[in-house]
Parts: sequence; structure tokens; C-alpha cells
Amino acid sequence: MLPVRDAGLLDTPDVPDDGLALTSEVRLVPTPGHTPGHVSVELRSGDETALISGDAVHHPVQLRHPEIGSCVDVDPAQARRTRDRLLAWVREHDALLLGTPFPEPTGMHLPTP
Repeated sequence: MLPVRDAGLLDTPDVPDDGLALTSEVRLVPTPGHTPGHVSVELRSGDETALISGDAVHHPVQLRHPEIGSCVDVDPAQARRTRDRLLAWVREHDALLLGTPFPEPTGMHLPTP
């Protein structure tokens, strides 16, 4: 991403703090810390909710230990706050978490701590 940014070609979407609804089923959720403008994607269908985490959570071990960061996070402190908030939201809404960088199976419901 840095060469794209340095060339002046990086154009991140303007996503407000409360998210951006693209449709009634798809919403972008700001998840800062990994990279500038990083978002996760909330999906809704009927009473079901899923969240595609993107790189807000890099590894399944972070589900139990969100304090473990990644060397590729641009702002490690913000990434930690984002993981805490994101995982609490997933638990609160009993959402299906789709951890894109995870090995299969990538989808899971999180137990209440």
C-alpha cells in the first residue's frame, strides 16, 4: 500500500464513525489501526448478521487475546482498541465472524467470555 500512497493514488472511502450503509444488507464499518481507511463489512439478511473482519483481526489467537498485535498494523494501539470494540460487537449481536485471514473454517460465532 505504501507505494500506492506515495504515488498519490490511494483513495480511501469516507466512512463516518457510525459506518456507511451501501444497501439495506451491506454496511461498511470503520476498523482503524491496521491501515488508514481500513473497514470491515457488516452483512444482514433477515435476523442474521455477519461481519467480515478483514485485517482488523489477523489470527484466531487474537479472539482470546486481542492484546496480541501484528507487526503490520500501522497504529498498534488503535488496532487493539478496534479489535476490542469489534469482538465485543460480534458477541453482543451473536454475529457470524468471517475472519478473512484465518485458516478454514473462517466463519464462527464467538462464545461469551
